[in-house]
Amino acid sequence: MKRTWTLLLLALLTISTFTAQAEVLRLAGNVWPPYTDQRLPGGGLSVELVRTALGRAGYQVDYIEVPWERALLGLRYGRYDLVNAWPASGRMEYGSYSRPFLTNRVRWIRRRDQHIAYSGRDSLIPYRIGLVRGYAYSEALEHDARLNKGYAANFVQLAKMLGAGRIDLTLEDERTVLFHLHRELRDLQDAYRFVPGAFSLLDLSLVVRTDHPQREEILATFNREIEAMLADGSYAEIFHRHGLPAPVSLPQP
Repeated sequence: MKRTWTLLLLALLTISTFTAQAEVLRLAGNVWPPYTDQRLPGGGLSVELVRTALGRAGYQVDYIEVPWERALLGLRYGRYDLVNAWPASGRMEYGSYSRPFLTNRVRWIRRRDQHIAYSGRDSLIPYRIGLVRGYAYSEALEHDARLNKGYAANFVQLAKMLGAGRIDLTLEDERTVLFHLHRELRDLQDAYRFVPGAFSLLDLSLVVRTDHPQREEILATFNREIEAMLADGSYAEIFHRHGLPAPVSLPQP
């Protein structure tokens, strides 16, 4: 009888281990280099950080690339399990946030021949502003009806609108802007300038759909493993692999 119980326990442990190892999580994102982009090594910086952290605990992360609004809808209705995103109160009902794992410096971009200074939302009133549809730059910015705002699917579209004089300003993460200016927008890079200073510093987190049965375990695992990766140097190695300097610490929750 003792041998039977021992064999049964081993079988259950084997099944449990296999289930954890076989757990596949669907991470959705849009084309947002250097963070999420199927053309980049590992699917991009964020994808590689998430995949590595969760992979250390036996999870498999599959990255699916779709427009950002579709990624959020998929998270909300259970088609996808994960996204990486900035804080936004409207997502709290269907997404649970990890501790932040990197910080985005978000800046205004203008044409070279313009002289625009940013000093709060009032200073934006005279200008036509282009934003990426669905991005949570700032709730105050989003809800300010005084501002002349237009939307597009991504920064490259907005940059071309800016170059053509259809908008006066657009807003994007600094690393993303520099990435595109050295690639798709290389021939136009001298036409653009950053407005001095930063609009905001936004912390990027892993977001797990609230109704996922392993939500708490996934979040706890990710938080623990990101901390461990920072300590053992693998966090910095991933940044360096993408040609980026690594932060020396994680953002504070």
